[in-house]
Formats: sequence, structure tokens, C-alpha cells
Amino acid sequence: MDHRQETIFNLLQEFDVISKKYGIDYFIAAGTALGAIRHRGFLPWDDDMDIYLTRDNWNKLKDLVENDEIETPENRIFVFNENTKYYRNNIPRYVNQDTSALFMSQALNGKSLGQHLEFLILDPMPVGEKEEEEYIDLFRVYSELLSPYFTICRDLTIEEWDKHFELYQKYFNRANEIGDEEVLKELGAKLQGYPTEDCENYCMRWGDLIYTYPREYLENYRYETFEGMKIQVSKYVETMMRIAYGDDWMYVPELNNQIIHPHIEDYSTSCLEYSNRYLGKVNREEIIKKYRNVKYTNLKLFSKTKKVEMLTAKVNVNSKSKTISAYLDENHDNLLNLLKNKNYDEILSEFDDYSQLQLSSDVRKYNIFVPISDNCLEILLASLVEKGEYYKVDRYLNIRKSNDSKLSDRLIEIDEMVSFCRELSIARYDEKDEASVQSLIDKYEAKYPNLLDIHRAKLWIMENNAKSEEDYKSIDEYCENVLETYPFDGEIMASQAKAKSECGQKDEAIELYKKAIVNTRNGLIWQKVEDETGISRSEMEYDLIEGN
Repeated sequence: MDHRQETIFNLLQEFDVISKKYGIDYFIAAGTALGAIRHRGFLPWDDDMDIYLTRDNWNKLKDLVENDEIETPENRIFVFNENTKYYRNNIPRYVNQDTSALFMSQALNGKSLGQHLEFLILDPMPVGEKEEEEYIDLFRVYSELLSPYFTICRDLTIEEWDKHFELYQKYFNRANEIGDEEVLKELGAKLQGYPTEDCENYCMRWGDLIYTYPREYLENYRYETFEGMKIQVSKYVETMMRIAYGDDWMYVPELNNQIIHPHIEDYSTSCLEYSNRYLGKVNREEIIKKYRNVKYTNLKLFSKTKKVEMLTAKVNVNSKSKTISAYLDENHDNLLNLLKNKNYDEILSEFDDYSQLQLSSDVRKYNIFVPISDNCLEILLASLVEKGEYYKVDRYLNIRKSNDSKLSDRLIEIDEMVSFCRELSIARYDEKDEASVQSLIDKYEAKYPNLLDIHRAKLWIMENNAKSEEDYKSIDEYCENVLETYPFDGEIMASQAKAKSECGQKDEAIELYKKAIVNTRNGLIWQKVEDETGISRSEMEYDLIEGN
């Protein structure tokens, strides 16, 4: 932990004491839960901490705070809409006011600007597909009205946005008549008023995203280790992470994709000292009013802005795609030969211009297909699946499916392979069900005899059941055979390193472990290697950065 994380971890320990004393049931959530599963503590770059509370548990905590019944350490405060006038956020906080974490969107309330825990509240939803859809529409509008500082639902499609704005405008006009506070109370009462005993799913807003989880996910829990502390997570935490982060939740993102929240930190100065310097000099009511009206104007124009973005993205695609497509078609035979020889990195390099364009933010946002032939697309997607990166295929294939033309037989087969790999991953990582994993292997191994994910799954079962030196020798031999075909795979290397260690080849195992962790970004493998050897892949990465 760095100093920032130590400060936040202390808040977690304080809240844990409070929750036990007053009977508040909570789970760690989002990146905090991901850190617990993948790193047994903070994500190395993480700068906040997230807690799940059901609405019932939050109401219990809020009532205790409002009635001044909770004892907290000095200069700690619970901040939420009802007790802090200018706090315009539906994510309450537990704040250490001896420190500062200065966010522009929190500047007008002042109280919430210290290091903090965030409480992600889960609300029971009405039952029925139509009812849930209407609930989410209303939830989006509530969130949009609550925060005057920025657009919450900016990533909706144009069609979704037009529907969203129509509903937003209705409640915005009503707020002009009776006031924001009254409208927010009305919407809040409706959204938060569904009885828990009748619901099937819970709903939660996280940033600009809305997630729904089955009720059972929040009623069953287990304990995991977080920085040496035993703490509750959902029994289904892996599935929840798959919903939130995607099928590759177990993989550590590259450094340029590690999300750090933009703010100014000071661990030795009270946030009140900073906020008191400016709050007495500004008219907060006037500022909120201006923010609110400017936001309305921006939202009114937002649909046109999105349409301009989409047209610009289409022009960009049209100007570049012919050159890209022609190059790939000319090199098709070479690409096919690279695939046959499993030269996956060379294939990805050849598709680099295409991938950069197809995966650029606006092209993806507006589901614009960069037109290349199915024959070429098949090679790229097959290489990803064979390389063990099935979870990257949907980024391309879903956009291709939106194109009117029929998928080639090979693309249909690749889509089926992705579905199988996903099933295998769920059975292995989420459910940890050996019988299901073995059943899937038995069903598909003859069809996909050299698929890397099958080898990984078979080794997972072999390791789980290994008891003798002979068992580990068998694992070592199996890994050796697989690495002849897939010499780049760090996950297989880690299995072989474990086998060699158990067979007494300690020095060889250590070297292989070191090689394994630089050839995979699977955080569970990194943790496994750290458990076995004490070598931290995360520390290696950050030491390298500091050294540069």
C-alpha cells in the first residue's frame, strides 16, 4: 500500500467497526472487490474504495447518522444528499476531513473533499422486463437532474439519448415550477420505494453506468482477504466482476489503461482549510443555478453533437478503410500462412491499422463497421481465439454482426468458439466447478483439439487434483508438450513452474515463474507466483516505471 491507500484502508477499518457495532451489512465492491480477488488488496494504482450497501442497510445507516447516534473518530463525517445541501451525488461518502482529495465536481459542498469511502447503494427493482426498463429510464433521469456539473448518460446511443432527453426535459420543466429538491424527492421516493421482499433484481449506478444484479447476489456472501483483513464479498463476486469489467476481469490492464481519478491530494491538510478559502467568496446558489441551466442547454444540443461525431467517424472510416482493406486482401495468403504457423503477434501487427480504426472510441461508440472482407477478419479473430484471448473477439464481431450482410461460415464457427471459451471461463473462474469444466472439455475437445483455453482448463483440473510427485511429473510433461505449440503462454509456464517446484527442481521453477509473469497479464497467475515465490509482478512493473 502507498500512503494514499493506507489512509483509505484506515477508513475501511473504521467503517468495519461501525458496521459491526450497529448491524450494518456491507460488501466491498467494484475495483476494491476486484483487488481482493486478483491482488488480495488494492489494485496497485487504485485511489479510492467502494462499498456495496443495499437500500435497507443504507437507510439504517443514514437514520443513525441523522439522529447523531453513531460514534466516529474525530474529523470523520458521513456525507450524502440529505445532510449536505450542495452534495449533488447519489453515491454517499465516509470522509476523513483531516486530509484532502479535491474533485472539481465536489468543490461547492466542501465537506466531501477528504479521502473517503464511497457507498454504492443497490435498490430493489420492480418485477417485469418492461417495468425494469422504465425503472432504469427514470433512474438515469434522476441521476442527470441530481448532478448539474456534467452529463451523466453521455454514452447512450443517439436513439437512447433522444428518449432520455425527452424524459429529462419533462422533469426539468417540472423542477422549474416546484424546485429541484421537490422533484428529486418525488423521483427518489419512487425509485427507492420498491419492497425488497418482492424484488428479483437490484439496480446500482456506478459512474455513468447502471448495473442490475440478481437478488441472490446480495444475500449470499463469503470472506476474502484484503490487505490482511478478512472482509465480505458477494458469494458471486466473480460473476459480478464479469458483468462490470467483462470476460477478461482477471487480466491486469496495461499501464495506459489503468484508471486513476483526476484530483488533487494532500494527506496533511484538512479539506475544510482548502474549501474555506473560497466558499465564503462565492454565491453557491447562483453557481448551481448557472451550472443547471448550462447543462440543460448542453443536453438540448447533445443529440446534434452526437450526430456530428457519428458523421465525422464515418468520414474517417470511409477515408481510410479502402487502403486498409486493399492491403489486407493483397496479403491474405501470407496472413493465412501466419495463422497456420501460429505466428499470432505477426498477424496482430499486420492488422494494426485496421484495429486502431475499428476500435477507436467514436467508431465503436456508433457501431460503425470498418469494411474488410470476412476472409481477412476470420484470420484476425481466429488468431485471437487460438492465442487464448477470446474475450477480445466480441469487440470486432459484434460490430460485424450489425452489418446487414450474412456472416461467413467461418465467422459463425468462430462465434461458437467464443461462446464455448466463455462457458469454460465461467465454469472455471466464476463457478470453480470441475465437473462443468470437464463436461465442456469432453464435449468440445474433439472439435477444437488444439485450443489453448482447453489446455489451460485441463491443467487447472490436473493441478487441483495433484497429490503426488508422479501427478506433478505428468503436469510437467503435459506443459512441455503444450509449450511446443504455444511457447509464449505465461499461464502454461506458471503451471509447469509449480510442477517443477513440487518435483524438487526449485531453481528451475523460480526462473520459469519469472518468465511466466512477464508472459501473461492474468492477475490470478501473478498472485499465484507471488504466493509461491514472493516475487511481485506488480512491483516489478512499477519499479521499472520509477527506474525510467
